[in-house]
Amino acid sequence: MPRRLHVYLDHLSPRRVFLLIWIPLFAVFFATAQKSTVHSLDTYTNVLTAWSLGVHHTVYADPTPELANPDDFGVISWFITTPSRRLVSQYPPGAALVTAPFYLASPVAHQVTLPEGATRLPGEVTVNLPSLVPAAAVASLVTSLAIALLGLLFLGFLPTTRAIAGAYIAGLGTSAWAVASDALWQHGPAMFWIALALYLTTRDHRLWAGLAFGMAILTRPHLALVAASVGIAVTIGKKALRPLLEIGAGSLLGLAALVAYNQAVFGSVSVSGGYGLGFTNQLLHSHLGWYLRNILGALFDPRLGLLVWSPFLIILIPGLLKAWKAAPPWARGAAIGGLLYLLVQLKANRFSGGEGFFAYRYPLEALTAAAPLLALSWKEWVAENSLRMKLFVGGTILAVIGQAIGAIVL
Repeated sequence: MPRRLHVYLDHLSPRRVFLLIWIPLFAVFFATAQKSTVHSLDTYTNVLTAWSLGVHHTVYADPTPELANPDDFGVISWFITTPSRRLVSQYPPGAALVTAPFYLASPVAHQVTLPEGATRLPGEVTVNLPSLVPAAAVASLVTSLAIALLGLLFLGFLPTTRAIAGAYIAGLGTSAWAVASDALWQHGPAMFWIALALYLTTRDHRLWAGLAFGMAILTRPHLALVAASVGIAVTIGKKALRPLLEIGAGSLLGLAALVAYNQAVFGSVSVSGGYGLGFTNQLLHSHLGWYLRNILGALFDPRLGLLVWSPFLIILIPGLLKAWKAAPPWARGAAIGGLLYLLVQLKANRFSGGEGFFAYRYPLEALTAAAPLLALSWKEWVAENSLRMKLFVGGTILAVIGQAIGAIVL
């Protein structure tokens, strides 16, 4: 990098650093996001829910029964029948809530005739099909904002140029690009709320951080583990109970909102809601051998493995002990919470995570939570060692190429 540019970047304000990360990443993400083709049941279920919520002010799929009918399960969306005999997404409402205002601003749906065989109904089916563009915009927006917030967190450990580079690696060298920003998964919104909560924690706005964690819980409920771990770690670090109470209060509001939603929609006071008891039983009763194989698959599977498609992480893992010693309490707590979240996820569900996406998706929230500790690992373990640095750069190049193929080609 030319010295003049290096000096210029190192004197940027945090606000300009944020914009320098966010705006280009949003442009790249939105340019490559899915805007015309449905690839996944999961994402289009979120799209239909967000459209119904934004345009018709209901979470139920009444406006699109042809797409949501359980008789068509496995075709284009994933809805279930509630005790009141209405159709609703099985997923928590967080991703749809974030997206609904965009559909309110762009409510147009197009009549589309699906050919025979596209659904399990006989013959052709004409349906109102919401545009994917608002959903693509939201996925790109929240994911790029999450990465820009990570860049601000990195400024606490790294020089400005390195913090910016680290953010771009997080954005382009992980499935943040090929998955979270590509379509309306739950991952992009969840990543944003985690990153925002951590940033607010570092600014001592802990009640607001708790509220951000609450939104994360409303998106993926077991992210409560990250909220709890950060709250406990900061309380221990400050030797005061107040941080735990403040983060806990905001987080519990999100948990309460989730339970209230599940009670209203599914008739059950629970956090599992539309998932029922299937994942809970799997979490409690899956065999150890299956669990270990699931973890190994999540890391090393040739098609979906985290370390296969983001190999630079392999170079950072040995440095985590040194990073731990240098890390502030909130970063330690976030990393522990992210690891617990991922371990619970892999105990409750197969690592493959369904179809319609490239590489991995379940580790994304854990990576977001652990990103500050990983940045410290680079500083403490990689930066001053030429061989490790070359391996890290090589792993990063491979990761970016892989994610680019997934986002642009596949």
